[in-house]
Amino acid sequence: MKADPISFKRAVSVSLLGLAIQIVLGLTMLVYGVFGQDQTAILAFFYSLIGLPVWLGLALVYHQHKLERLEAQEAELYATSSAAQATVFQEVDDELRVAARRLKWMHRILMPVLSLVVGGLLVGLGLYWFNVGRAELAPGAFDMPQMTGWAVSLGLVVAVIGFIFARFVAGMSKQSIWANLRAGASYVVGAAFIGLAIALGHGAAFAGTEAVLKYLHVLIPIFFMILGAEVFLNFLLNIYRPRRAGEIPRPAFDSRLLGFIAAPDKFVESISDAINYQFGFDVSSTWFYQLISRSFMALILLGGLIIWGLTSFAIVEPNQRALVLSFGKLQREVGSGLVIKAPWPFQTLETHPALAVTQIDAATPPPSPDEDILWTTPHHAGDERLLLVQSSPATGETRAHDLSVLAVETPVLYAVTDLTAYRMLAADSENPRDPDALRRTILQMVASRVVIEYVATMSIDEILGPRRVEMGPALQRMITERFNALGAIDPQTGQPRGAGVEVLFVGVAGAHPPEREEVARNFESVVASEQRGKAIVETSHATAIRTLARVAGDVDLARRIVDEIDRLEELENQGADRREIVEQELRIEALMETAGGEAASKIQQARADRWERQMSARVMHTRQAGREALYNASPAFYTAHLYLDALRNATRDARLFITTFDHPRMRFNFEEAQATFAGFEAQTAQE
Repeated sequence: MKADPISFKRAVSVSLLGLAIQIVLGLTMLVYGVFGQDQTAILAFFYSLIGLPVWLGLALVYHQHKLERLEAQEAELYATSSAAQATVFQEVDDELRVAARRLKWMHRILMPVLSLVVGGLLVGLGLYWFNVGRAELAPGAFDMPQMTGWAVSLGLVVAVIGFIFARFVAGMSKQSIWANLRAGASYVVGAAFIGLAIALGHGAAFAGTEAVLKYLHVLIPIFFMILGAEVFLNFLLNIYRPRRAGEIPRPAFDSRLLGFIAAPDKFVESISDAINYQFGFDVSSTWFYQLISRSFMALILLGGLIIWGLTSFAIVEPNQRALVLSFGKLQREVGSGLVIKAPWPFQTLETHPALAVTQIDAATPPPSPDEDILWTTPHHAGDERLLLVQSSPATGETRAHDLSVLAVETPVLYAVTDLTAYRMLAADSENPRDPDALRRTILQMVASRVVIEYVATMSIDEILGPRRVEMGPALQRMITERFNALGAIDPQTGQPRGAGVEVLFVGVAGAHPPEREEVARNFESVVASEQRGKAIVETSHATAIRTLARVAGDVDLARRIVDEIDRLEELENQGADRREIVEQELRIEALMETAGGEAASKIQQARADRWERQMSARVMHTRQAGREALYNASPAFYTAHLYLDALRNATRDARLFITTFDHPRMRFNFEEAQATFAGFEAQTAQE
């Protein structure tokens, strides 16, 4: 094709059209990505955004080519004119070629710089989104987009529009003057490739496998980095690549990898040439190869029809049950084995693990395995649900208006037994990863209501104490009754169809006051005070028993004696007959005599003391009677006798000597006695 301004003008128009299509595709994916919260669509938008400088650069370069051709035509007309023969204009030809110099500057400076910018954006965005996508590969970190239908539709639309336009541009690039349009075609087909990947990923997620969509968050950034690395590699190769005069340089952002997708015929031609080379003759010219080439699309359609027909067969595993749906309407329930149905999308099959056990929390969720289970520290994985219970009964008065707050961990385990009734309990949730979320929420709310009503009839001591073991079976029976009352009315029996589940276990895994530190601590202080009070009472009982046993020898006998003493005091207070009071005293005394403790010992000691004092008094009385008789017999003698006895007693320890001499002579030796060691005995000096 002749390199004239009209050809370059057409290239400019195609470049601007590619720029507009790239903008429309990018904005479409951006709007869906924002509303559908789909990261893959955001990646498609960024890829389309990177393609805008490519199309803009191509439009500028081809526009400059058009100006250069117009300038060249004017120069040719000028060269044939009479003015060109003048001497003054012979050496200014190169100075008048302004458009040519600007075109050369664009190929030498603008396009390489633009290539480096595109390569840097591809590598930089690829690294950033790769780190973001890798974090979502962790278990539970990936959020499934909600608008699956829109994703599949828009992905296919982007893929079809992008591929058709890329094929159109790739066909134009077969002409040498439009060869650089391959770069724009490669970026459009890249957007089409990403759109197709989004449609396939959401289609797999709709079929029940979200792994494809999850890994697209990592694979698309890797695709970015591969294209960026290719741009830098092309830039280095362009520096050392020899060029012929008049050849239009190929920009570094022209991807050879995407060029195969945009122009698959060249790829097929390369494979055909390789086959011919390997076999040594022109295989592509044989009748069989030509037949396959002509019938290739028919064979592809036939294969697609066979694959579509295979959707009429499905396998239900032994641990599953399934529902056959026709455009969402329930047709029948089937068990394990081979299931034959109408092909997709006329009929679909929903499987459910019939033997799977599901757990819901009817009250407070279970504690986190990484936290210490203490009353004063938060240890639950979710929000704490507090239940109202009756307070402990006060001693000596009724306080029915007092309530307490407890967190009760009540796990409920159930399995689906009637898939049809379970499926009709509620509609599927909007999250395709968890279609049973709404049904599970209904069962959880019903079980929570049963737990709230049952716990409200019990006191806090019963829940924390001995009746905690009885709560599980009672709650299981009540929750089963409530579940059986759910569902639509069966027209045959006139009774509710039930929830279609069997409650396998209900238990009380834990019960404690609110996790707030001051509440739990105050609750513990109340419990500790009650325990201390009980300990004091028990200690008092032990002291009483020990005291009674020590006093009476037998606790029962001691208590009987106390009762008789109380009876005696009652008789005295009532002014009873003296004889009755004495009999009661004798009865008490007899009981005390039979006791073997301190009371009996003291009574015996008192009796002994009484006899001792009585005999002492009798001796003194007899002695006094004898003295009176002696005095009556001889008063003088008795008086002298008493005087001498008193004098003797008074001077018993005094150093007083009484002699019969009126003037006695006595000599005293006051010298200190000398000690000797003979036989270790001290000998005193003699006078």
